[in-house]
Amino acid sequence: MITIEGIKVQAKTIPKRQLISSWRQLTSKPFPKIKALLLKDDDFDRVIRLRRCKEDEFRELEEWNTILTTEGTDACIFNAEKNSGFDFMILVRKNHYHTLNRILEHEFNHIIRGDL
Repeated sequence: MITIEGIKVQAKTIPKRQLISSWRQLTSKPFPKIKALLLKDDDFDRVIRLRRCKEDEFRELEEWNTILTTEGTDACIFNAEKNSGFDFMILVRKNHYHTLNRILEHEFNHIIRGDL
């Protein structure tokens, strides 16, 4: 049990070795400090709704040409809090629509491009 945005959720950590493997398929840049968690769908939806902001909507419009529904979102990435020991936090829906490797690739590309 962990707390995200003030909500206690059950989360499963995605192994660092899997994160590094996906990262290395995209870039030779050093692997940043990333924490990635798998959340139950209802927990994921609640956290996403709390984290939603205008910048997210602008990014979605630019990237997808629409504002995504919470239910249609597989994952989100954000800058981690300074005292967390991580640079980035990735939250992934347990019952995701795309493969986990595809999801990680997509989220890692945000880091690589620097568009967070």
